Amino acid sequence: MLSIIGWRRWLALVLCCGLLAACGSPNTSLSGAEGLPARSTGVAAATGSSAVNVIATTSIIADLVKNVGGERVNVHVLLPPGTDPHTYAPTPSDVQAIAEAQIVFENGLGLEAWLEELTRNAGGSRPIVAATQGITPLASGDEHADEGKHADEDEHAEGDPHMWFDVQNTMRYVENIRDGLKQVDPASGSAYDANAAAYIEQLRQLDAEIVAQVAGVPAERRKLITNHDTFGYFAKRYGFEVVGNVFEGVSTEQEPSAQQIAQLVRLIEEQRVPAVFTENTVNPRLAEQVASEAGVKVVTTLYTDALGPAGSEGDTYIKMMRFDVRQIVEALK
Repeated sequence: MLSIIGWRRWLALVLCCGLLAACGSPNTSLSGAEGLPARSTGVAAATGSSAVNVIATTSIIADLVKNVGGERVNVHVLLPPGTDPHTYAPTPSDVQAIAEAQIVFENGLGLEAWLEELTRNAGGSRPIVAATQGITPLASGDEHADEGKHADEDEHAEGDPHMWFDVQNTMRYVENIRDGLKQVDPASGSAYDANAAAYIEQLRQLDAEIVAQVAGVPAERRKLITNHDTFGYFAKRYGFEVVGNVFEGVSTEQEPSAQQIAQLVRLIEEQRVPAVFTENTVNPRLAEQVASEAGVKVVTTLYTDALGPAGSEGDTYIKMMRFDVRQIVEALK
């Protein structure tokens, strides 16, 4: 017969083995309908593998993280494709997802104004990396400001957050994502370095493609009227002029007045702007109204603050940029 001490040791060993078996049980990973990982239902999605549990705020950031992290990351995107980050309202499941994350990647510069409270409610501690870190932003609506330079790493000046429309800025996004992943998973550092370098080379090719395509548009026709102030970096990098926006500023929360719309119509007529452009995350009603009153064409299919659904022409960052540039060039030629 076992002694009392021996029996207790035996019981402790049985309980320990049971817990280890439970923790090591396999879990099924869910895939989102839009080609990105679905919303996490709990920590089970990340256990059973050594992959880093990552939060990306937008579908664009999520795509960049996947290109850098590959199979070494489980990426949970808070905003599904087609969602406007300016007007997004977080859900309780978002709080849980952040509580389980090892690192969070955001765009920064106020694009995700709701994130600070969300992470506070989630509790715990984890790195929060702004992909825009180290890039000097343009002031809202100022596509002619001095060319963005790498700022001090601790500096987070407010400004236009839509930096990804300059592909050279996106290369810096990738570097920031790489460094963030290496911070939480240093053992995979060489893999992150290699993945980031390969993807940055693809981005260099993309940047050159855009320059070549834009060269086919006469300089006097490189004028943009957009739904909101999204294309400042694009205009500066690729030689366009943003003449005006349906929504004033970088947000889409406040609709323009009838007087503002009338002023925009007059501006289009005076500047002889060929087209009005709107995007996948905002109702095109006002842009269509402006274009109709000005007697110009309207393009409602651009991808701006979010990728498109899986299988669409904008379901990755590179595909999104190629599609948008093609639409813009064809409308303005």
